[in-house]
Amino acid sequence: MGRGVRILMKIPAVRRVMVRLWNVEEAIAKQQATLNALELHRTNVGEAIARQQATLDALEAHHGQLNAEQAKIESLVQAEHDKLDELIAPHLQPATRHAIQAVQAQIDALIAQVDRLRADGEKLGAGLTEVSQHLPPAHRMNLEATLHGQQLQLGALNSTITAQQMQLAALNDIVRQITAAAASVPPVTAAPGGNAATNAVQTSEPVALVAARIQAGRPVVRPYSFEQLLSRQVERFGPDLVLNIHVPKTGGHTVNALFRQMGFVPLSLDMNTNDFFGSFREEIWLKNYAAPPQRHPYLLTGHMRLDQPIFRRLWMQHVVVTVLRDPIERMISNYNFMLRRPANPWHDEVVKGGMSFVEFSARMLEAIGPQYSFFDDTGQGTFARTGTATAQACFDNLLNKVSYYGLTDRFDEFAVTTGYVTGRARILALPPMNVTKETEDLGYPPKTDLTDQERDALTTALKDDIWFYQQAVKEYERRMSDPRLQAVMAQVLPLVKSSREMVSKVLTLDDPMDPGLRTFRPVR
Repeated sequence: MGRGVRILMKIPAVRRVMVRLWNVEEAIAKQQATLNALELHRTNVGEAIARQQATLDALEAHHGQLNAEQAKIESLVQAEHDKLDELIAPHLQPATRHAIQAVQAQIDALIAQVDRLRADGEKLGAGLTEVSQHLPPAHRMNLEATLHGQQLQLGALNSTITAQQMQLAALNDIVRQITAAAASVPPVTAAPGGNAATNAVQTSEPVALVAARIQAGRPVVRPYSFEQLLSRQVERFGPDLVLNIHVPKTGGHTVNALFRQMGFVPLSLDMNTNDFFGSFREEIWLKNYAAPPQRHPYLLTGHMRLDQPIFRRLWMQHVVVTVLRDPIERMISNYNFMLRRPANPWHDEVVKGGMSFVEFSARMLEAIGPQYSFFDDTGQGTFARTGTATAQACFDNLLNKVSYYGLTDRFDEFAVTTGYVTGRARILALPPMNVTKETEDLGYPPKTDLTDQERDALTTALKDDIWFYQQAVKEYERRMSDPRLQAVMAQVLPLVKSSREMVSKVLTLDDPMDPGLRTFRPVR
């Protein structure tokens, strides 16, 4: 048998057939091994899916427990509020009247003191005028110092009276708000050893509690509209509270620099706590805005959306601003910024060639959302996009919930408009701010243009955002055509341009000690 096989193998045709059979068998063995590996992988994937499903089920159950706990807590809070209302009602009106009478008595005494000081000041003024020509210089200076001290004391008392009158007005407001409900208040039961009226007058805590609750419950006000700002229908000293919705890569840092230059104190959003008040207590800041003008002007700024909780707490007049940018140019700027930031979650993948520009753009849109999403007020107030409003709804919010906005490539107009509507002239010599350029260059070439395929893909992905921006530009052009703005722009824009050019020259001056460095640079 073996000899016959060897003879057959000497025949070329038989040998070729046998070789093919061996190759086929080898290929079949390899395919079987691959199938076995795939079957093992499928089993592992199935087990992983089962584990993930178990985890999701556990999370869903935990979510249900949290909802139940939240409902329970809300019920307890409401019950506590009801108890507080029940405790406050019997003491509210008498205690408030007593407080009003006490404040009124203080004001009357202060007014009498002011009258006396004013009379003394007039006498001193007349005496100073009469004898100033006959007294030695030293005596004359003493008289002038005395008169000046009286005037300072008079000014301080006037301020005290103003504050007391504001307190009286607030107490009167409390009385007006609770009088309507007086008929439904149950009779006050006197405590042992006293009567109801005496007990009510001696209880001062409920008045403070009610005042705090009324302050906290002040209705939220809408921001100044663009027309109100143009028509100067604002506070006498001009708007002093501005919120900047800083859409990433639209020039928000330059906006912050502009307002700082105009005297505003910036409070930046802490991305970790989602709050502006990390360095001092929020109630101190709110107290500032409970005082009459002129107050410290503040700028609240950061990567926030219209669903940020701060917009639901503003009971004082305020301005909301933002700057918009062409969506494709904005995405390119995001990409170039990422190239210089190793901490960016996609930096390594991009620089190693594992992620294309189009894929990076898709990741950005998924993580942060398009530009219009920053004007979505339906979310949870986080930097990550949680709202579901359409581009049309966000555009409506831009027109109705943002006082005015600018365009990145026409920032000079935004600066002039800002100075005009806030009544602040320090808008010149604003140094250019570019976070990307100020970040250390790691040597990766920036993206300056797109291929046809990239532009087509990005145009499709950003379709709604491009529509939003185009509509915003049309409305911007309409607003800029206002004759009042046209007259201001014609005079001021050339000055802004000239000032910027001079600042640029100053910033690029060579250091006389080292021509490779700039004259005006930080000492490192």
